[in-house]
Amino acid sequence: MNYLGDWGKQYGLLALAFEKYGDEEELAKDPINHLFQLYVRINNDMTAEKEEIAKKKEAGEDITELEAISLDEQARQYFKKMTDRDEAALAQWKRFRDLSIVRYEKTYARLNIHFDEYSGESQVSEDSMDKMAKLMEEKGISKEDKGAQLVDFSELIPGKEGKSLERPLVRKRDGTALYLTRDISELLSRHEKYKFDKMIYVVASQQNLHLRQLFKIVELLGFKDIADKCQHVNFGMVKGMSTRRGTVKFLDDILRDVADKMHELMRKNDFKYQQVADPEQTADTLGISSVMVQDMTGKR
Repeated sequence: MNYLGDWGKQYGLLALAFEKYGDEEELAKDPINHLFQLYVRINNDMTAEKEEIAKKKEAGEDITELEAISLDEQARQYFKKMTDRDEAALAQWKRFRDLSIVRYEKTYARLNIHFDEYSGESQVSEDSMDKMAKLMEEKGISKEDKGAQLVDFSELIPGKEGKSLERPLVRKRDGTALYLTRDISELLSRHEKYKFDKMIYVVASQQNLHLRQLFKIVELLGFKDIADKCQHVNFGMVKGMSTRRGTVKFLDDILRDVADKMHELMRKNDFKYQQVADPEQTADTLGISSVMVQDMTGKR
């Protein structure tokens, strides 16, 4: 299962970017790249706008109106329309999602990777998260703090373990659920649906604490047998990559570059080159293999 981060305020921001700068032809031709460029552009706009608002605030000016019509607020409102199941907002989001998945499948297929299911944050219902938040409250796992709901592990688990798990929020003041609530609901519904013997989360090491909190809350809810079937396999992050800042190198581009490099090397021996039935396909296979070997030789 490929669990996509396909929900949240950033999709409101992306929709605004498409309204402002989008191009239907570019979207049809290369959805991932076009949406990425729009996302970078709108984030630059938003950063500039926030800096401008901060300057005016510092100068003692009234910024209430500016904040109310800011891109950040517009994105929040757009996402609220999505959670309220506004048909037009959801149709646009679904189009971006579907086009993206088609592209993902092509890229993964080149690496001989195939997923049975493309799921995502959007598939977890608000109802199931509401139920989960109430259950945590009823069982005394979460408590109210300044209008929000949090889990204070130091009160629930004695010693170092409790302290090390910290105090994660499970519901914001405005009633919105957070990743943790979403993941608890999703874990339990997957067990109901698949009756799994083992579930392995392959997630970056930045989320080590989050996954420990997730498994522990599921255990405290009374599902220790299910929590024990779950395991987190982590991996390191690629440094310097940021979608917002536009400092991302796409896998497709890397694979294209290494295939070109392999082709160049193959051409150096003309005698052998003439014996290769399909040099371009061979160069592509060698390039992909080299990327995978290089990646696998590093520490996870």
